[in-house]
Amino acid sequence: MILSRIIHHLKTQNWTAIAIEFVIVVAGVVIGFQVTAWNETRQERALEYRYIERIIAALDSDIVEFGEAVDLAAERGAQIRLIIEAASATGDVIDEPTPFLRSITTAGYTYTASVDRIAFDEMIAVGDIAIIRSETLRARIAEYYQSVAATAQWNYLRENTQTNYYERRAGILTPEQERLWQSLDAPEALSDTDVAEALVRIRARPDYVEWLPIVEAWQAFSESYAQAAIERGEALRALLRAELERLQ
Repeated sequence: MILSRIIHHLKTQNWTAIAIEFVIVVAGVVIGFQVTAWNETRQERALEYRYIERIIAALDSDIVEFGEAVDLAAERGAQIRLIIEAASATGDVIDEPTPFLRSITTAGYTYTASVDRIAFDEMIAVGDIAIIRSETLRARIAEYYQSVAATAQWNYLRENTQTNYYERRAGILTPEQERLWQSLDAPEALSDTDVAEALVRIRARPDYVEWLPIVEAWQAFSESYAQAAIERGEALRALLRAELERLQ
């Protein structure tokens, strides 16, 4: 319709009308581009908001996981120190026989926190990392996940520490005691005699006793690392929450 009017104006040499029609066409194109750009920007901001929400939710989960890692490492470190003290003492009396004997099984356990990387890895995979406009925020997110990934280099030490502990402690507990810990109805009270017999076997196993400080050091490292990860996660979460408030 506009084209037919322009042709008509050309035939009648109505240059003013041609100019007006031209301005209308250009204005329409410009407005169309602006509306498209505005819509794309709105969609990008909505996507940015959703990604930030998902990373915050992932950090919530990570912080809980690292908190559990802190608690478990602290508990197992205390168990190892109890065994070290008992192995170096001359007596056979332990205030709480059942927790002590259970410690021989659990003190060497290691725990690796499960980190939720789904949102971050998705952003990288589809090329959406730049959707978060703040360069500082992008850097902080990357630093957090890089710090978590860097701990993978210590996995072999964790596995070696745990494996060696279980190889060296084999035979310290009786088969009956080993089976007790696998049962939901395990007795809550073992005797001083059970402790005395276990201590005799511990003191006769220098390879086991020599490995205890190594396990203690690993549990201390695990506790320290997990606590630092909590602090990094909480700091990043605070930044992301502030960004969400700004975007609202």
